Amino acid sequence: MDTSFKFEIFSPQGEVFSDQVKEVSVPTEKGEISILPNHISLFTKLTEGEIKIHTSKGERIIAVIGGFLETKDNIVTVLSDYAIKAENIQASVAEAKTKKTQELMKDKNLGADFLILEKEMQRSLLELKIASKMKLRSRPQGQS
Repeated sequence: MDTSFKFEIFSPQGEVFSDQVKEVSVPTEKGEISILPNHISLFTKLTEGEIKIHTSKGERIIAVIGGFLETKDNIVTVLSDYAIKAENIQASVAEAKTKKTQELMKDKNLGADFLILEKEMQRSLLELKIASKMKLRSRPQGQS
């Protein structure tokens, strides 16, 4: 019996992740689900959140905004609107983007540009949330 499966994540920027994994947890519209080897075929819509990937080398986190997941024949593929590895998130950059976007969104005459800014804000806030979680996880036990 297989103890791993191929897991891939693609975004408009290209391949974000591709490797053999033991388990993956993804945010869906109905809640978080976990995929293990030999999972039944599945096609589902993803929501904003974090994908937790368990490999033989440890856990990896990837932030995603929307997209779809398909699992078939021990290959799990995610096509996401936006995906970034937690280790590639720069909290200071995300914080600066958030502040700049908030200022730009105060303009009442934005029209269609408001939707673009809203998406940018969503990305920045997700990155800040994931960066904050990663910072907490990396602290030694007993520190706050």
